[in-house]
Amino acid sequence: MQVWSRIFRGGPAGRSAGRGDLPESADLVPVPGCGWYRIHTCDAGVPLPAEGFGPAPGERLALVRVSLERYRGENLPEECLRRIEEALDRFDRNGTDVILRPAYDFEGRGTEREPDLFSQVLDHLRALAPVVRAFERRILVFQGLLIGSWGEMHSSKFLTEKRLLALEEAFRSGGNGMVWLAVRRPAFLRTLAGGAGPLGRRTLFDDAIGASETDMGTFGNRSRREAAWGEAWTREDELAFLDQVCARAPVGGEAVLSAADFRLTSGQLLETLRRMHLSYLNCEHDPSALEQWRSRTLRTGDEWDGASLYDYVGAHMGYRFCVRRASVRSAGRGGERLLRLEIENTGFGNLFQEARAELSFGDGTGRRHCRTLDWEPREWLSGSRTVCTAPLPARAGELCLRLCRKWDGSEIRFANRDRTLPTGGKDCGEHLSIS
Repeated sequence: MQVWSRIFRGGPAGRSAGRGDLPESADLVPVPGCGWYRIHTCDAGVPLPAEGFGPAPGERLALVRVSLERYRGENLPEECLRRIEEALDRFDRNGTDVILRPAYDFEGRGTEREPDLFSQVLDHLRALAPVVRAFERRILVFQGLLIGSWGEMHSSKFLTEKRLLALEEAFRSGGNGMVWLAVRRPAFLRTLAGGAGPLGRRTLFDDAIGASETDMGTFGNRSRREAAWGEAWTREDELAFLDQVCARAPVGGEAVLSAADFRLTSGQLLETLRRMHLSYLNCEHDPSALEQWRSRTLRTGDEWDGASLYDYVGAHMGYRFCVRRASVRSAGRGGERLLRLEIENTGFGNLFQEARAELSFGDGTGRRHCRTLDWEPREWLSGSRTVCTAPLPARAGELCLRLCRKWDGSEIRFANRDRTLPTGGKDCGEHLSIS
C-alpha cells in the first residue's frame, strides 16, 4: 500500500526549500496542461489553408481563436462545424493542448458584430457543443461564450444574469462536462455558480493582468462587504476569492503593461499570480509588459537568484513538482523496504488532470518490474509538501520513478536539478532516477 500526506504549506512567497533539501532546477521544465501559449486564428466561414494554420512541431499549448462573424445572422452549417473539427484535429494530432475561443469579433467591435438576436447565440453554442465534446480531452479551456469584443465578454449586450445562465446551459448541452469554461470576471463565476458553493468546472481568464488596479475591469472598486454577490469586488477581495475557488482550476490570460498610476513590484506581481493560481500566459502579448519582466532581476537567495522575472514566471506557471527528500528504509518485515519521498509543488497552480505515478525496479536477476502507485498528484498542492511512500521488495534496486498524464501518457517531469537522487544517505550507493 502506498500512502501520502501533506506535511506543511509554504508561506506567502511560496518558497520553502530548507537545509538538506534536494536542489530544484533553475530552468523551465515543460509539463502538460500549462505554460506559455501562442495564438492561432482561423475563419470558420472559409476552408482552412493547407499550410500556415496549425501548431509547430513540439508546440505544447495554443490558443485557437475561431471567427464566427460570417454567421452572425444564421445557423452554423455543417461545413462550418467540419472546419472547426479539422482545425482542432490538427492540434490534437500534434499533441498540442488547446485553449479554445470561438467568437464573433477579434478586433474590438463586439457590439457591432454580435448577432442581433440572443437566440442566435444560443443556437451557435448548441451547435458547437458536440464538437467540443469530441475533443474534450484535448481542450483544456473554453474561453468566453462567443460574445463581446475580442471574445472577452465585454462590450456586449448579452451579459445579464439570465442570459449568462442560458449561454452556459447551451454550451453544456452537448454533454461536454469535462471542459473548463473560463469567463472574464470573477463576478461572472459567482453569477453562474449561483451561491457560495463549489464552482464546478468554471474558471477565469484575465487578459489584462497587471494593467491597472482593476485589471481593466476584471475587478471592481467596491469591497466584498459593500457589493452584491454577483457584482465586481476590489482587487484584494477578488484575489482572495480566486485563491480559494480556483486553486484546482486552470487560470490564465495575458499580461498588459501597467498604467502610469499603477505599479506592482516583482514581489507583488508574483504574489498576485500565486493567488490567481496562474497556469498559462500569452508569450507574445503584451510585448511591452513582457520586455519589462525580462529586464527585472530577482534577488531570492536561492537557485533563482539573478534570474529574470520573465524566466521565473514562465517556469512556475501551473504545477511544478520537485522531490525535496528521498530515502529507502527498512520496513521491518522480511527484508522489505519503504521508499519515502517528500514532494513539493513550487508552482503557482495545481495539477487539474488525472496523472499516474509508476515505479520500476530491478530484482537482481536482470529483470525489471513496474508498479502503478496509488498516489494522487492532484493533491500535491501549490506551496505544500506531500509525503509519499511505497513498499519495495527486499531485492529491489535501480529504482526509477515516472509521472505522466493519465489519458495520453504525456510525461510530467520533475523540476529537480539532478535526475538521479540519493536515497540511502551519503555514499550509500542507492539512488532513485526520476523522469
